[in-house]
Amino acid sequence: MRHFLYLTNTRLVSLVAQGKRIVARREFAVSGAGAAAFEAYLANLRDTRTYLFVDLAEEDFRLDTIPHVGAGDRQAILGRKLTQIFRNTPYRHALLQGREAEGRRDDRVFYTAITNPELLRPWLEMLERLGVPLEGIYSAAVFSGVLLQELDLAFAHTLLVTFTPGEAMRQSYLRDREIKFSRLTPIDLEEGQSLGTMIAEETTRTWQYLDSLRNFGTDDRLEVCILLHASDRRVIEPELRDFAQLQYRLLDMEEVALKLGLKPAPLDSTCEEVMVHLFLLTRPDNHFASEEMRRFAVLRRARNALTQAAGAIVAASIAWAAWTLAPALKLSEADVRVAQQVSGLDREYDEIMKSLPSFGVGGSTMRDAVAFYNGSIRGFPTLTSFLVPVSAALRDHPTVRLTQLAWMATDDPKDTPRLARSQSREAPPVRTIAGKAAEPPPPAGPAAAADPPNPVFAGGRYQVAVVEGAMRVPANDFRGAMTEVEKLAADIAALPGYRADVMEGPLDVSPTTQLQGRLNEKAPATMETRFLLRIMREKEPST
Repeated sequence: MRHFLYLTNTRLVSLVAQGKRIVARREFAVSGAGAAAFEAYLANLRDTRTYLFVDLAEEDFRLDTIPHVGAGDRQAILGRKLTQIFRNTPYRHALLQGREAEGRRDDRVFYTAITNPELLRPWLEMLERLGVPLEGIYSAAVFSGVLLQELDLAFAHTLLVTFTPGEAMRQSYLRDREIKFSRLTPIDLEEGQSLGTMIAEETTRTWQYLDSLRNFGTDDRLEVCILLHASDRRVIEPELRDFAQLQYRLLDMEEVALKLGLKPAPLDSTCEEVMVHLFLLTRPDNHFASEEMRRFAVLRRARNALTQAAGAIVAASIAWAAWTLAPALKLSEADVRVAQQVSGLDREYDEIMKSLPSFGVGGSTMRDAVAFYNGSIRGFPTLTSFLVPVSAALRDHPTVRLTQLAWMATDDPKDTPRLARSQSREAPPVRTIAGKAAEPPPPAGPAAAADPPNPVFAGGRYQVAVVEGAMRVPANDFRGAMTEVEKLAADIAALPGYRADVMEGPLDVSPTTQLQGRLNEKAPATMETRFLLRIMREKEPST
């Protein structure tokens, strides 16, 4: 996608092209309100390649010749000439137009410049402020000659007349398809004057000016090509009269669009959409933009090149991984065959064991053992089945890291497994100290109480776990850490059959505790906090 701006003295037109098709058009007034509206609109296109066309009355044109020298010397001469002729503007450009036919055969040069840089300053500052990748600034008058080439209109002397979005008429004189002169005339009709009458008067005046400069011979004729829409033709055509040295040719906008492949055709006689479409077909060189103005475009191209290189590396890595994985798949197939053979041997073993008589085990003992297995062991909870749903909840909290876990199956929902707290290498700057009135914490280590010698076998109705976790948060952000721990507990408690409570938070601020902190001149930007959760899951009753 590319973004084109067409700037005139009174209007700024924004055109967005997708491929070779114009998909969006907006028009803004050249004023404070129009500039503010355009900046808000441009914010949505700040990463799109942008091209600026200028069609201003303050554009000056000069013809000159310079000695035919090497490329380096020629650039030095052109740069010096541009500085001498256009001192007060950075927007200047030199266009080489071949060599003289006689004499020293000097190089013919066409100079152009925007003589009032203030007309461009606010718009370029806006592009700079938003970091828009500006690819170039182009003279619409210089570029308009491409239209004659694409339409295959070859005349010795041509005056191309186009209309701008700013209610003005551009006249560009081309000799053998090389631009020699251009002028912009505002369309300000006097009382009783029609648009056709004005065009006839202005083109005749331009012919007289060019003739005074000895551009025509006695047998030469100026072909005036006017690009206009059918809706304006009936107003303009009756006022045009051909002469021996002046002939009018009307270029119908819809026919021109059809020949150029511009779809849909423009709805009026303004030429900005045709210019943009011609740009998409030919891609001219930059005229006025300096390297500094185009730096965001250069950075964008570099970023895209790096992205493409990274994509190529990823594609090569995938290809290498596929090549490496092929032998592994073959080994996997061999493992499957071995597993099938082992399964067959297990079945033969089971059949042999069933055929052997049993010795030394009474029927009642075997019955009791089978009943105990079916009633208690087969359905006994496992740590894996307990942790799988919890791990799903932990995925939504990437900052939390699980450090320890103690788990038990019991029939008493008040039982809690013992867990020895681990010590953090990076203690937080603030910690909790139990006050005098606080009760001593329950023992957390294995030496706190001894297990009974013959404990009763638990049926595993409840699964209880104490989870110790850690998380890294910004320094002194205990509120954020506590919020994250409570959110984690709430997410686990939302699981079917689960209940989760915070046993110890990152920082205890109850009235029975004291807070102790340390101050360092170079305190780290982050800290590691720890917490304890008690998680209980009740076994679903069997049906």
